[in-house]
Amino acid sequence: MSYTSIPFTFMELLLAGSFLMLVLVAVLWTGRTREGYLWPLLAAFGARIGAALVQRFLFPLPQGGADAISFERRAWFWAQSGCGNLGDHFSMGSSYLHSWLIANVYACADRAPLAFQAVNIALGMLTVYLIARIAEQLWDRQAAVRAAWIAALFPILIVNAAVPLREVWFTAFFLLGVLWLVRWVQSQRTGFLVAAVGVLLASAIVHGAAVFAIAGIAVVLVGWSIREFLRASDLGRIRPGLLFGGVLLGSAGVMGFLVMDDMRFSSIGQLGDVMEQTETLDQRAERSARGGAAYPSFLIPSNDLQALVLTPIRMGYLLFGPPLWEVRSPVHLVGMLEGLFYLSLVLLLALYRHHWWQRQDFRLLVVIFVVLTIIFAWGTSNFGTAARHRAKFLGILIALAAGLAGRHLWRRERLQRLTGGHQAAEETAPDPPEPSSAGLPRPRRAGP
Repeated sequence: MSYTSIPFTFMELLLAGSFLMLVLVAVLWTGRTREGYLWPLLAAFGARIGAALVQRFLFPLPQGGADAISFERRAWFWAQSGCGNLGDHFSMGSSYLHSWLIANVYACADRAPLAFQAVNIALGMLTVYLIARIAEQLWDRQAAVRAAWIAALFPILIVNAAVPLREVWFTAFFLLGVLWLVRWVQSQRTGFLVAAVGVLLASAIVHGAAVFAIAGIAVVLVGWSIREFLRASDLGRIRPGLLFGGVLLGSAGVMGFLVMDDMRFSSIGQLGDVMEQTETLDQRAERSARGGAAYPSFLIPSNDLQALVLTPIRMGYLLFGPPLWEVRSPVHLVGMLEGLFYLSLVLLLALYRHHWWQRQDFRLLVVIFVVLTIIFAWGTSNFGTAARHRAKFLGILIALAAGLAGRHLWRRERLQRLTGGHQAAEETAPDPPEPSSAGLPRPRRAGP
């Protein structure tokens, strides 16, 4: 039975309508409490509902084919065990965790694909909101609204929220962790760091790539702690939040790797076997290079040296592909246009890097972005799958570049104000400015 031919029932209408009404209430409340958020959130809500209806009743969307349909079918298959009897199907390291959660709804109510999609819409809306909130913490409210509009109307983010994929289940938790991580850098309050790592671990249950993001964060924080300790010996004062954060996350990371080496995460397997998997990159790359959207064969390494050389090339294929000479269908053309948008954001950040590089929160997000790009560059050899994977961390890129997006005149005037404010601070401050506040206006202290 095809997805569109699944019978539409009153229970499906009731469940989907209830979820969507709750989302609408949340959107209206957010628009009332945060000026400028309402219209981009309403646009995101409408776009995702429209795409979900197309997926449910007309035809599968570009990313709504085999994988998305299999997630919904698995939920219905497990639901046959009956309400409250799905414990045997639970697996923490499975790619079908979100299908298991929806299966419990199916088992206690009825099969309701549109309700499955409505839950994804809710998480997709949360993703848009979190991208805006991260941009506001990094820049200001105006940049947040720009980021919200970009996230609201970006095609792959609309599709991921409208079909039964797990992408939005990952991004919602992942971006919440990123938001709290930024707030920790800016406030040095340990509670934000603990909460950020906890939520990032939750996103790792959905997709294990978040484990590598946490590892990258730990390495950076340990480096900051060492530098802070050496700096304190020269200046006679120390920032305890920064020092304690690095020690806490570094020690927790080592203990976690030793104690939980047999714990399984989705897509990466057991934590203790991660390093062994790097020895079979060529085999993994060859297996995933399938279908009409497969990467060219020269991107499959035959030895460790080739793997090292090919890493930046595969990163480029992941972020900016497919290139023009690999376009073979209209869907590939859409992917190429999306890749050009990624390229424009990366070039924008590179062009104005001297304005934000001294900011610790910016640098930390760049590290997370680069780590995930490397991981997913080797995790896929297919342009279609790459489009889905790179959308997992697109929110970071949008938030980082939101303050630089827009008309050239607006950008130039804003950067002049930033530079002028930084110079004035240098003239009046008795000590050198903190790295987390140089070059850009201090972010607003807003609740999560």
